[in-house]
Amino acid sequence: MKFLKSIKSKFVLWLMSTRVYKYLLFHVIPYIRFTTYYTSMRGRTYHKLYNVVKPGHILLTNDSKKLTTLLIGGDFSHAAFVVSKDGDWEVSEMTHNNYTKSTVADLCFEADRVVVLECTKFDAAYTKKTIDKCKSFEGVAYDVQFELGIEALSCAEMVYEADFERRLDANLEDVIGIGQLYISPTGLYNAKNVKVIFDTAAL
Repeated sequence: MKFLKSIKSKFVLWLMSTRVYKYLLFHVIPYIRFTTYYTSMRGRTYHKLYNVVKPGHILLTNDSKKLTTLLIGGDFSHAAFVVSKDGDWEVSEMTHNNYTKSTVADLCFEADRVVVLECTKFDAAYTKKTIDKCKSFEGVAYDVQFELGIEALSCAEMVYEADFERRLDANLEDVIGIGQLYISPTGLYNAKNVKVIFDTAAL
């Protein structure tokens, strides 16, 4: 069994280094949803969530009909960081468009479930530093191989690296079995020093 897992991990890592994989990841997979209808997010839910969101919060999302949800594994398929409130650029995220400036609404209406996390170890001064750090990643490319470091960043990795003192104490579990430690949206949810501020699934 261990041998088979090793073979699978090597194959997956090899696949992630190919041009075909990169092309699919940027130009095909993000656009595949197994429905022509909207997500289940509605305005009332969005407004309740928006009322509690603050800069320094982490947003985790899931769209049950999206192909990326099946491929990423875990309970959540995307993570983003709130850098401001009531502006054109409220949320930083890493997408197939690389570093992306979004709003809370952009994330919410592309999801069935959204969770707002707050780190219990972030004080006001450190929160500002993490926001500045996150903003400094503008121009960084998406990390197609999920390797820790700031040369390229996945969505959860951007949040993880913004927390440069590692106050989250995030979980680096290999959720999908690629044979290396990495940070996933679910790993952020399972971080030791976070609490759930809001979960649309609880409504």
